[in-house]
Amino acid sequence: MKKVRDFIPVILSALISIISIIIYSALTKERSFLIYLQIFVGPIALMVIPILNKFKIVKIPVVLSYLLLIHFFLALILGSTFGFYDRISCWDMILHGYFGFVFAFLTLCILLNFDGEKLNGVLLFILLFFVTMGAAGLWEICEFTMDRIMNGDTQRIEESIAQGHTPVWDTMMDMIIAIPGILIFYVCIGIDKLMGFHFSRYIYQDIKNKNKED
Repeated sequence: MKKVRDFIPVILSALISIISIIIYSALTKERSFLIYLQIFVGPIALMVIPILNKFKIVKIPVVLSYLLLIHFFLALILGSTFGFYDRISCWDMILHGYFGFVFAFLTLCILLNFDGEKLNGVLLFILLFFVTMGAAGLWEICEFTMDRIMNGDTQRIEESIAQGHTPVWDTMMDMIIAIPGILIFYVCIGIDKLMGFHFSRYIYQDIKNKNKED
């Protein structure tokens, strides 16, 4: 049953992608091949988690798959495919903040696979912070590289200049806004602690059972 559970987010993501393609094709006259490709990035990326779980490389809780599903939907479907990045000025900032939250969670899950719970609490939080910020920086490097190859402007350099900001404004703000996402994750951990670590205990047990048969 747990094996099937791991694939539910992938199935949901695939259904969302198919529906999005139908709507995009119906509403858009000048269609982009790249849009069609990125619509299916979500289900393809989410397939990695069941594979990791199946071969017991690391155990990723299914709740993280749903959080990633939400991220892919907001970023790739609403943001890129249906233009929410251009329609809602703060959309990009919201997504980078959410990225900080989700990646801090992902980092914690990976550390728990390797007895990360034995780390000092302060050290653990510092590690989560710097790993997540490193991932945010790596994402900006990917955007920079894609812009150079595709002659695009995903880093919104021209928009930043037009608004009177420096050319690196969008890049730096994307990285900075990940910090509140990390802090919100810390707050959630604190609230869970006050509630007796109910959610954390569920995640911990799910990860530690990775060597048992589903």
